[in-house]
Amino acid sequence: MRNRLLLIGLTVLTWVSLRVIDFVLPWPAICVLLSITLFIMIAHSAWLLMAQRRERKQIALAVNLPEIIAGPLWEPSVDILIPAKNEARVIEKTVRNFFKLDYPCYSVTVIDDASDDDMPEVLLRLQNEFSNLKVLRRAKGSVPGKSAGLNDALPGCSAEVIAVFDADAFVEPDFLRKVLPNLQPENVGAVQAQKKIFLHQSGFLPSCQASEYALDTYFQVGRDLIGGAVELRGNGELMKRAALIDVGGWNNKAITDDLDLTMRLLLAKWDVKFSPETIVWEEAVTTLKGLIRQRRRWAEGSIRRYLDYIFPLNSPSRLSMVQRLDILAFLSEFAIPGLMLLEFISEVISFASGGVTHPKFMLIVAGMVFLISIVNFFIAMRFYRTELTIGEALVHCFEVNFYVYAHWIPCVLVSFLNVAFRQQASKWHRTEHLGSSTS
Repeated sequence: MRNRLLLIGLTVLTWVSLRVIDFVLPWPAICVLLSITLFIMIAHSAWLLMAQRRERKQIALAVNLPEIIAGPLWEPSVDILIPAKNEARVIEKTVRNFFKLDYPCYSVTVIDDASDDDMPEVLLRLQNEFSNLKVLRRAKGSVPGKSAGLNDALPGCSAEVIAVFDADAFVEPDFLRKVLPNLQPENVGAVQAQKKIFLHQSGFLPSCQASEYALDTYFQVGRDLIGGAVELRGNGELMKRAALIDVGGWNNKAITDDLDLTMRLLLAKWDVKFSPETIVWEEAVTTLKGLIRQRRRWAEGSIRRYLDYIFPLNSPSRLSMVQRLDILAFLSEFAIPGLMLLEFISEVISFASGGVTHPKFMLIVAGMVFLISIVNFFIAMRFYRTELTIGEALVHCFEVNFYVYAHWIPCVLVSFLNVAFRQQASKWHRTEHLGSSTS
């Protein structure tokens, strides 16, 4: 109810502001807001690009410098948690992969969320083979969702670091040794590894998702470098147990557990880092239905987490100025679809009533948004999809832009309406993992 009232109130406030701007300025209010949002997108993209260019130059220069002797080796104990439900097709390969980690002190726990497929039998067989594999079986009727499963497992964790992976995750043996140094500073509460789509998956949807992940990595690296609000991504996330306890664990009501936890860690003054050199591989969603369901959940979860924490997020005592500006810039991905829809409706009404229309302005804004996205995708692919040639990346960045806007704008708009008019949040739905015969 709180989020509904807050969102409706913000919508009414926006509408009143538009009317005031229409009265004061000679230009249409929506055009003004779109121009401001567009400027924020351009400025933020340039900011992230400059930060990464400086970082890459420093790395290139450091190659010729003498090696710095490292301090004492930090090897905290790690509890690996794998929430899973009906994952018989992928869980065995994942468990075997994690027992190949080159690290002295870690445990693996699979959280079986009342599965009704063959997964319990698969896990029982694996426990006979790996004596230190733990399985937490949740009873039917337990609080649903990934967050609830993780909270059930948290009391049984005693390690300094909690790592969370999806049931289809694949990592290299040196994963923990590479990623854990990011967590060593006292103020750092969590670190997110770079997510990538399995290279053996081919086709339009997997390729587009691989480029989306490359863009996410590009943004996350930039946000980390400028001191912005790095976000957890659910798969390949590691948190200090002390930080988790400090914020009360996971939020059972959140449909995007990772985004909600990110906000609470930041508000509790725990820094969140990103580790681009540490990779966790995962399956792409191969069906349009599965993709839309996943992105609907992401969109609604993102909107709800901003509404849940809107007041503390704007508090100078909670977040730095850079973090607040960074979060504001990322809100544009939700503002642009709404403002474009309002502008389109306004144009239709003006045209039907014989009023003044501004089709050229709308086309220019839409073109600029598309161009910014193309540039960002191209740079991200050159940085983080090195298997593509320049020509392939150039062609693909147009394809992936159409793919993103074709499904993301409807998902954001539908999620907005759900938050505004539905009494409860949408149910949490897991992403189905199909498994693959190719290793």
